[in-house]
Amino acid sequence: MRIARPFVLSTFLAASATSTWPQTASLEATGPFRWVLTDLNRLPSEEVVALAQDDLESRYYATRKGLTVEDKSDNYRIYTRSGTRGGLTSDSLTCIAIDRYRDVWIGTDGGGLNVFSGGGWRSHTRESTKGGLPDDGVLALALHKEVRWVGTRNGFAALRGNSWTTYTGSQISGRLPHPSVTAIAVDSTGDVWLGTLGGLVRLSGSVWTRFNTESTQGGLPHNGVTSLYVDARNGLWVGTQTGLARRAHDGSWLSFRAASGLQSLAQQRVVSISGGFDQDVWVSFRGGAARFTGGQWELYTRENVPGLLTLYVNYVLAGPNGVARIATQKGVISRLPVSVVRSGEE
Repeated sequence: MRIARPFVLSTFLAASATSTWPQTASLEATGPFRWVLTDLNRLPSEEVVALAQDDLESRYYATRKGLTVEDKSDNYRIYTRSGTRGGLTSDSLTCIAIDRYRDVWIGTDGGGLNVFSGGGWRSHTRESTKGGLPDDGVLALALHKEVRWVGTRNGFAALRGNSWTTYTGSQISGRLPHPSVTAIAVDSTGDVWLGTLGGLVRLSGSVWTRFNTESTQGGLPHNGVTSLYVDARNGLWVGTQTGLARRAHDGSWLSFRAASGLQSLAQQRVVSISGGFDQDVWVSFRGGAARFTGGQWELYTRENVPGLLTLYVNYVLAGPNGVARIATQKGVISRLPVSVVRSGEE
């Protein structure tokens, strides 16, 4: 299989609300790599919505019909609601995160929040938490120190130990522009950022601050926030329904827009944002994925990634040595050094 030749877009993280993406230039992929598809028989569904990896190199594939866990020795196991006797409360998974104890936190669409820990399961639903979890439709997770922040279709909540702090109903009225919390991130100062269908909100202690396209003078490209990520410089990356922006820690905005005649992903819906090595940032769009590295962009689309079967990219899990796994609606395609290609991915 041929090596991909990603397109590169040069830019700089200068604070500007009108910055654009310039034209593309070609760049060779470094090292001997192969693009390989994960065996679909290892997945309960071909639609993979999110990926995670722990410090023991076990990988977790969240899908629309259950979970796959794959260890570094290439052994794998599929978990579904029926297969776990209800330990997994719903097969439709929405998000996934791993804490420092290697507990795997899994959001579901209608089944609340599940935790996979030491081979066993526990769950948190609106009923079992007596309303501590405001809704069983979990849309977002952020694990910060000992706090688990959970975004739902009807507000959000913070879990500290066994204690829930709930923000719904009157607690969010006039504070959140929309009750559906689609994304959560916590920055290095402890401020909590909340993405909603109506704009962005910062919760700093007891102070709520709202951001929208008007108040940011277009720095925020759309009020429908889809994803959030805090980078190594404490900058906040914001994915929206029609593009991407970054808010620097000093409050200035950089909005990424397509240059004239450029066929890019800049104005597409952002599905997720994730971190990589060497301060890289990966962005999943409808249409492909993009990596911001060394002050420039690399695009990965059907035009230059052999075996990418769909326009719908959901998540990118980056690893060392140029490894990247791209979760899509048609399975997972991985960029792997030839020396680490495994049987399950050929």
